[in-house]
Amino acid sequence: MRAVVISDIENRESVEIRDIDDPIPGDDDVLVDVKACGVNFTDLLSLDGKYQNNPPPPFTPGKDAAGVVSAVGSNVTSHKIGDRVLAHVNNGAMAEKTVCHQALACALPDGVAFEDAAAMGLAHLTAYFALTRRGKLQAGETVLVNGASGGVGLAAVGLAKALGAKTVLAGLTSPGKADAVKAAGADAVIDLTVDDLKDGLRAQVAEVVGRQGVDMVLDMVGGAVFEASLRAIADEGRAVVVGFASGTIPAVRTNYLLLKNISVVGMTVNSYLKSRSPDIAKAQAALFELLKAGKIDPNIMARLPFDQFRDGIRTLEDRKIVGKTVLLM
Repeated sequence: MRAVVISDIENRESVEIRDIDDPIPGDDDVLVDVKACGVNFTDLLSLDGKYQNNPPPPFTPGKDAAGVVSAVGSNVTSHKIGDRVLAHVNNGAMAEKTVCHQALACALPDGVAFEDAAAMGLAHLTAYFALTRRGKLQAGETVLVNGASGGVGLAAVGLAKALGAKTVLAGLTSPGKADAVKAAGADAVIDLTVDDLKDGLRAQVAEVVGRQGVDMVLDMVGGAVFEASLRAIADEGRAVVVGFASGTIPAVRTNYLLLKNISVVGMTVNSYLKSRSPDIAKAQAALFELLKAGKIDPNIMARLPFDQFRDGIRTLEDRKIVGKTVLLM
C-alpha cells in the first residue's frame, strides 16, 4: 500500500509517500481501506518530532481515517467487512489502509460522506468533549472560543450554537478570518491582537454580553490570551484549557478563581482514546446526528489528493487554514 512515511524527524525532506507492507489487524482490530483522511495540527508537530505521542520513526502520521472495513480480528464483534467507519488512530491514517481497535472505529451512517467524517474526527470530538463533558455547557449560556479559526475552534463555535448556547464569541489572533467564524455561527468577534489585551479583551466581551462576562471560555491559545480571558468570565463561570497555540503555557492567577468562584479544567481527547472509552463512539454518533440534521458543518476548507499531503500540512504551518483540510485517497 502507499503511505506517508516519516523516517527522520530532523529532516522534513525525508518525509514522502512510499510503498510499504499492508498493516495486519490484531485480534481486537479492524483493517480499514481509507477513503479520506483529516489533517490535524498534530501532523505538523509529528514532522519535527514535537508531538508527544509519536512512535519511533519510521512511522505514518494521521489520526482520522474514514473508509470501509476490509478485514476484522478474531475477537471483533462490533464491525464486519464492508462497514463504513471513522477510525480514530494514534498514527497511521495517512495511508491507503490503517488498523484501528474496534472500540475506536465509529460507525459511519449512510448519507455522511467519507470526507465529511474525516474532517469531523479529532477536531469535532475534542470540541464536543470540551463543551459538554468538561465545560458542562447549558442551553442559554454564553461562550468565548479563543483560537476560533482553527479546526477545533471552528468546530467549537458551531457546536456551541447547536447545543443551545445563547451567544458565542470568537477570539481571533488573525482578525482577517472574522467572516469565516461568523459564517460558522459566531455572534461576534473578539480581537486578540489589541493593545493592552488585559483590559482590551474584557472590554470587548462586555460590549457584547455585558459586564458580567461569559459563562465559559474554551482556550486553544494560552499565554497572555488565557490570562486576560480569566478576567472576562462571569461568577461561577468555567475555563476549559484545550491547547497552547501561542507556544506559551500560562500560570493561573488563583485570586481570580477565588474572587468569582471560577473553575479551570483541562481537556485532552487523548485520555479517552487511550482508554478506548465507549464514550468516543457515543460522542461521534451524536456529532453525526447533528451533521445530518444540518446543525453543524464539517468546516472543510480544502480537499486535496493524497499526493499533495505536504500542501495540506503546510496550510497549518502558514496559518492559512480556516477549518479543516482533507486528503482524498
